[in-house]
Amino acid sequence: MLSNDALANCIYRFSRGEKIEDIRNSVLLWIQVKEIQKRVIANILTEFKKACVLYQSIKLDIIYDALTMMAFSVALHFTPEETRRLLDAIGHAGKDALMDEAARALGDVNRPVASECAFPRVYAPLLEVWRSAADLHEARLREYAASWKKKISPIYWSNSLKGAEGAYFGYWCFDIALAVMLLDIPDAALRKSAYYPADLVDATR
Repeated sequence: MLSNDALANCIYRFSRGEKIEDIRNSVLLWIQVKEIQKRVIANILTEFKKACVLYQSIKLDIIYDALTMMAFSVALHFTPEETRRLLDAIGHAGKDALMDEAARALGDVNRPVASECAFPRVYAPLLEVWRSAADLHEARLREYAASWKKKISPIYWSNSLKGAEGAYFGYWCFDIALAVMLLDIPDAALRKSAYYPADLVDATR
C-alpha cells in the first residue's frame, strides 16, 4: 500500500541519519497519499463499499503510524495549515483515545475524544501518561518505555529485526517521543534506550 511505503520512507531516512528538515517532503508526501486515498474511497462504486469499510477500520499500525507522523510534524515545526492537513489525513476522530488526545494537543480542539484506546493492551499505559497529572508524567512514561518493545509486538513489523534483507526500516518508539514533545516530559532516562528517537525530539528544542 502506498501510504505504508511513504511512511516507511520517512522512517528509513530518519534511521540512516538524515537531517530532520530534509525529511519534510517525505512527510508531506505521506499526507498527499492519504488525501488521494480518501478521495478514491469517497468515490468508490457501491459494490465495493463493504471492502472499504474493512480497509478503513482502525488497526494498531494505523494508530502507530498516526502518532509517528504527528511526532515528525512537531519536530518539523509544521505550520497550522500543514498540521490541519495532517490531522485530516489521519482521520478516525473519536475512534482511539490516544490519537484523539494527541490531535487535540496539536490544535484540533474540537475533535471528539474516545473514552479509551482501541488497543488497550498496547496503549492504555501510554494513554494514562497523557491523562495523568504533570508530576506523574515522567515516572509513568519511563515505566511504559521499559515494556514498549513487548507492548508493540503485535504490530506487523515487530519481527523485522530478525527478518529477511530489506524487511527492516527502523524500530523506533515515535509514540513515546510524541508524548515527550507535546507534554514536555524530561527524557534523560529514555535516551538510554536504542529505540528512542532522541534526534527527532532534539529537533523540537
